[in-house]
Amino acid sequence: MFTRCWSFLLIYLGIIGHALSIYVFTRPKFRSNPCTHYFLASTICGAFVICVNTPLRLLLTGYNIDVLGYSIVTCKLLTFVLYWSKALASWFIALASIDR
Repeated sequence: MFTRCWSFLLIYLGIIGHALSIYVFTRPKFRSNPCTHYFLASTICGAFVICVNTPLRLLLTGYNIDVLGYSIVTCKLLTFVLYWSKALASWFIALASIDR
């Protein structure tokens, strides 16, 4: 029960937070700053993780529905994309720090 409630709250707040970040980073005032592009890319990767990974984990842990278990190709591909997008969000923040 805790996993179900927590996951829905995480998805809801994550979508709102990432949408607000995308709104802020796409304002004309921030377009001249090169770090903004890195933060925007990191936000998009984070939104992808929230919108794809969290519902899949909710189905697996909250309802015992394994969406990835039906095909070995789908399982490996989606696992790679999800781990890559998580890492990519961190790398974009590191690149913004280096660029600064």
